[in-house]
Amino acid sequence: MIYELKNKSFWIDEVVENLFAYMKEQGMDTEGLITCAAGMTPSCPIHFGILREIAISSFVADELRSRGCRVRLVYYWDDYDHFCKIPFYTTKDAVEPYIGKTLREVPDFSGNFNSYGEHYMHTFELCLHRVGITPEYDYQAMKYRSGYYKKYIQNAIEKRFEIFDIINSAKQPYTDEVKKQREAYYPLEVYCEKCGRDSAKTKSYDKEKTTITYVCQKCGHEGSYNIMSGFKGKLIWKANWALRWSDDSVNFESSGENQLTDTGSYSVATRIAAEIFGGKTPFSLLYRFIGIPGVSKVSRALGERALASRFCDVLEPPIVRWLLVKTPPNKPITIDIESGIFRIYHEWDMFCSKIRSGQANDTEKRIWKIATQHVETPVVVIPFKIVAMAIEIANGDKKLATRLLYKMTGYEGSLEELELNIYPRLDAAYKWLYEYNNIKNETQLLKVFNQEAWNSFSDNCRKAISVINREIFALETEAQINDLLYRAPRDVLHLAENETPEDGSLAALQKEVFVAMYRLLLGTDKGPKLAALLALLDKSIYRTLLRGVRNE
Repeated sequence: MIYELKNKSFWIDEVVENLFAYMKEQGMDTEGLITCAAGMTPSCPIHFGILREIAISSFVADELRSRGCRVRLVYYWDDYDHFCKIPFYTTKDAVEPYIGKTLREVPDFSGNFNSYGEHYMHTFELCLHRVGITPEYDYQAMKYRSGYYKKYIQNAIEKRFEIFDIINSAKQPYTDEVKKQREAYYPLEVYCEKCGRDSAKTKSYDKEKTTITYVCQKCGHEGSYNIMSGFKGKLIWKANWALRWSDDSVNFESSGENQLTDTGSYSVATRIAAEIFGGKTPFSLLYRFIGIPGVSKVSRALGERALASRFCDVLEPPIVRWLLVKTPPNKPITIDIESGIFRIYHEWDMFCSKIRSGQANDTEKRIWKIATQHVETPVVVIPFKIVAMAIEIANGDKKLATRLLYKMTGYEGSLEELELNIYPRLDAAYKWLYEYNNIKNETQLLKVFNQEAWNSFSDNCRKAISVINREIFALETEAQINDLLYRAPRDVLHLAENETPEDGSLAALQKEVFVAMYRLLLGTDKGPKLAALLALLDKSIYRTLLRGVRNE
């Protein structure tokens, strides 16, 4: 069954209620083990759009458990598929010797893992673990090589004409050419025993001996396999999908809109499951894709920009979960972890503040609970932009950055406590800056006093900076420094605390002072929040960069 949300209630509730109704309608046991599934082929570096599918199944599984159900969450790794997708970091010519071999037999080009497939499975599993998603992993290479699926393979071969008819139902009545194709059809992907590629074409099947013969269209080798022992091959994808549904009694999964079309893989696998393997079709939830600004669907073609590991590196675990749960699966998501990362963190912090203040509604409380389930949520919240700024000023030294933040925030606990509490965000900021950041660095401090800029300031501006330079040494926190930045121009104009001249002179001077400070510190007319920057800086820096007027 393909289900698309109606959005009449919180989406997880809608899914679970309709799942129960479907299971009862199909005669499935709602009191027994309920299997929620997802899976993919580790054929290339995995992009973060793949996260949505397994996250949906994980959220649904958690909800079922909360209702007292026994649940199995399984993730299928199709690591017995052939290597065909060229990684973005290499060329077809460089990997040509491995094209067509199983992902378990292609070497890891980085040299860190036993195989190419293992590399990307391990990387993605680490991402899932970090965001609190811990499925049972089912490695299809192990299943196929062990002979676990041999009865299904035998059944599929013996009913190969029926499978052909299901796949080609739209072509009926058949032409003579299609009839020839039907006679030669086998629903198998066979690996040549000599060259290891999946270019072996099945020629015949001996039912009594359960043996197939084949010829390799790549190297010309002719050979045979006994289906019951030592067979090197697998069922075609649509039959393999149906096999898993039947073998594991899968009850729920989610699928992308491209698979759930009338003529897509799901429609064909549904018939194969019922008519060939005697299984039932799971309740399948349609989900839309994740995009980035300017690209509606992330894919491997985007290279490093779309890596799931990057996504999980620069966002705290509860934020990843929050982004994936707050938008119903039937709606597309656009996520900007480049120029939009400050906004993402700010919106998350505001959302958490709303929860803590008791102003959140029931749905928001539900979303927050799911987002923070299975993962740690930092106790001390410092804006991501400030944390990133501290890392920059500290030249990537996390301990020094923590000390800067400790001084700036006036944290009442110990330095060690602060370091422990802010570590996820500190680490995310470090990786965003030093591993993934493509944005111009805004906090490169000048090395010497900017005399040219100083000469261009008005007298009142210089006087205000003199006041700031004189008084800032006694201040510690961002709030204290922010107050000084706005008070200094007022003092220069001899204005009372609440006095605001109608001619706009105060606002004009305050604006000039802020621009002047940025030019003295960074050589630019703007930058990160000035009070936060000054709170983070070592005071000795002021003596160099703000020394136009001597300290008194």
